Amino acid sequence: MIGYLVRRLLLVILVIWGVTTFLFVLSRMAGDPATLLSPPDASDEVLAATRERLGLDAPLAVQYLDSLRASFTLDFGRSFAFDQPAWQMVVERVGPSLWIVVPAIVLAVLLSFGIGVVAALRPGRPSGRLIMAATFVTGSIPYFWLALLLVLLFALNLGWLPATGNTGYASLVVPVVALTVTAVSTSARMARGQLLDSFGEGYVLTARSKGVAPWRVLLGHALPGALPPMLAWLGIEFSFLFSALLVLEPLLDYNGLGALLIRGVTNQDFPLVQASVFCVAMLITLVNIGVDMIVRLVDPRLRTKAAV
Repeated sequence: MIGYLVRRLLLVILVIWGVTTFLFVLSRMAGDPATLLSPPDASDEVLAATRERLGLDAPLAVQYLDSLRASFTLDFGRSFAFDQPAWQMVVERVGPSLWIVVPAIVLAVLLSFGIGVVAALRPGRPSGRLIMAATFVTGSIPYFWLALLLVLLFALNLGWLPATGNTGYASLVVPVVALTVTAVSTSARMARGQLLDSFGEGYVLTARSKGVAPWRVLLGHALPGALPPMLAWLGIEFSFLFSALLVLEPLLDYNGLGALLIRGVTNQDFPLVQASVFCVAMLITLVNIGVDMIVRLVDPRLRTKAAV
C-alpha cells in the first residue's frame, strides 16, 4: 500500500507539472492580455506599463518558473480582470459547482444501480428491453439541450423554478436533473453489462444450481463481482460531470467554477485560468485516486496482486 501511495503522489506531481506547462504554452499563444485590458488607443508606454504591472515583461523562462511555483504554492497572484486573488475566487466558486456535481453523482449511482439490476434480471423480457431502449434515448439527448427544455417547461411556462442564477436550492434542480439523466443513461447500461457478466461466472451458476434464493444470488454472489468495475466508473463519471459544468453554468448563468473559468478565458486572465484549471485537475485526480483506492479495498484480486 505504501508503494501504491508513493506512485499516486508522483502522479499528482506529474499532473501539476503537465497542467501548468500546458496552460503556460497555451496562454502565451492566445495573445497579449495587456491590449485587452488597456484602452483601444493606448500608447506603447501604457501597454508597457500594463505588461510590467501584470508581470508579463519578464523573460518566458522566468514566467514559466513563476507558474510552476504558483501551482505548487497555490499563490496564483491577482486576477488581471478583477484585481482579486485568483485562488480565493476559485475557492469561492468550488462550493456552488460541487452542489451540482455531488447530488448528480449520488442520484446517478442510485438510479443506475436500480435500473441496471432490473434490466440484468430481465435481459430478454419486454420490460428489460424497454429499459435499455429508454437509456439509449436519454443518452442521445445532449445535457445542455435537456437543461434548456427543463428551463422552458418548469421555469418559463409553469414558473415552478428559477430560470437562471444562484437563487437557492431551487436553482440546482435543472442542472442536477440534466446531468443525472445523462449520467444514468450510460451508467445503467454499464451496470447491467457487469451484472450479466457476473451472472455467468461459475460461482454464481453454482449458487443458482443449489437453489439459493435469487436475491441472495444477486447480493451475495453477483453484486460483489460486478461492484469494482462499477466503482471505477464513478471516477470517469465525475470527470465528465465536472467538465460539463463548463457549458452548463454559463448557459444557466450559474456562478460556479465552470462559469468563472469561461470568464477567465474570455478575458485572457492567465492567473484566473491557471487557478481554475488547476483546481479542476486536482479535484478530478484526487477523486480518481480515491475511487481507485476503494476499488483495491473491495476487490480481493487487486489486493492479491499488490501483495505479490
